[in-house]
Amino acid sequence: MMNTNYYDASEAWKQELDHEGYEHHCYSAEDLRKIKRLGRVWQKILQITQLPSPARLFELGCGGGIHLSKLALNGFEVHGIDVSNGVVARAQNYLEEVSKFQPIKASVEVANIFDYQSSESYDMCFHVGVIEHFLELSQRQQIWDKLYSLTKPNGWIVSVVPCGKHFMRKIIRDKRLGGYNIPEIDYSCASHRKEFEHIGLTSIHTLSHNYFPFLAVHPSRLISQILYPLLFIGGNILMPHIPLSESVKERCAASLIVIGKKIL
Repeated sequence: MMNTNYYDASEAWKQELDHEGYEHHCYSAEDLRKIKRLGRVWQKILQITQLPSPARLFELGCGGGIHLSKLALNGFEVHGIDVSNGVVARAQNYLEEVSKFQPIKASVEVANIFDYQSSESYDMCFHVGVIEHFLELSQRQQIWDKLYSLTKPNGWIVSVVPCGKHFMRKIIRDKRLGGYNIPEIDYSCASHRKEFEHIGLTSIHTLSHNYFPFLAVHPSRLISQILYPLLFIGGNILMPHIPLSESVKERCAASLIVIGKKIL
């Protein structure tokens, strides 16, 4: 069981979002087209994992269902859990709206990962912006172990987290640019890789992603108004292909994508 003396990110999440937040809608065929389009994160993840639809995917902390809907529309069978009753209700409503325009295999439920029990198994278990809010390593280890148990042999675990080594990290924190007011740890590629190695994952990929977006709020007008658009556009085209060290790239990246394979 989780040590109740720890900071409880699950409770903080429920208090933050039970009444509002993460509300998405699909009102038209044009909305559906936009939802179905895979962004750069999912293009990279699916390129590496080579998972074919209709693979089964599990999302921890599914929020309003934006990732579930996108993946379901691209042929995957998806299931998500979230601790917030309000968030799950909004996600369910959103998925029902999407399904009116295109049949999908998608489901959500209210659950806490620490207590979660299921006989189901999945080709990929993933989260986007969840694990970093669990400040104690032992808490994160429990979560990784649970996701590992839910993952099929030769399946994948995928983690997308804020990059804790960004050179503007203090400004990002002070201005709450990461979103909600819930504390989080500062992940690096190396520290996240170590956690994946600890649970026995192999073929681990650590990718810095989304370069220079926070320059838009840099206190220098020269940087925020002139350099930002040039670096943001050029950086995201060129940085993935420039042979710089991992530590240099993560200093410029807003997020990290970490992917590992379960081999038995």
